[in-house]
Amino acid sequence: MFREEARWLADMIYSLQPNSVFPMLNIGSSNQKFRESEQPWIDELLFKPARQKGYSVIHTDMKYDLGVDLVGDLCDPVFLQKLSEIKIKSVLCSNLLEHVTNREEICQIISSIIPNSGYVFVTVPYQYPYHRDPIDTMFRPNIEELSNLFPDFKVVNGEIVAGGYLVQSTTTAPVIYLLAMFIRLILPVYQPLQWFDSLRYALWLFRNIFVSCVLLEKVEK
Repeated sequence: MFREEARWLADMIYSLQPNSVFPMLNIGSSNQKFRESEQPWIDELLFKPARQKGYSVIHTDMKYDLGVDLVGDLCDPVFLQKLSEIKIKSVLCSNLLEHVTNREEICQIISSIIPNSGYVFVTVPYQYPYHRDPIDTMFRPNIEELSNLFPDFKVVNGEIVAGGYLVQSTTTAPVIYLLAMFIRLILPVYQPLQWFDSLRYALWLFRNIFVSCVLLEKVEK
């Protein structure tokens, strides 16, 4: 997640009535180290304010790790039953949909666990290089394409957010980042498949990146 993306999400989340947002489910949350150290703006902007105000955020992922509150697969009925007991009001789905081959199914499941008048906050890269995690389907939707995945929702806000240069998107100093990338590129014989990924990534280092961001509200039928 990029700084401007996190800032946009924070503006949306905290502009709404808290009782219509929390408890919030953060899907594909990764671990505490990622949110607080590798990309510290995620916790600083999105989750720290909620903790300070006593609002509940449940971090869920498919792997056990520090900072993951619930471990499970959204496609598992047993796990979905657990989620139903939490009575969540909203879902944060950030930079996940480009990494799954069943995104329509995932979006249907997300829609099913949000109550009427609840919200989903969704972000997906719009202009960004190929990146495995462990796959990248190259899903790069505009606002309309992203919103159409949630037919039971209305668009409250949507924006393609500029994230700056890719080389500036981490806490690593640009000089060190570039040096590490250079060393990787002069060693193509080491993990050649990953080397091609690094090459494609390197070609984006000084290009502007953009993210599609939407805030959607579930409407009562």
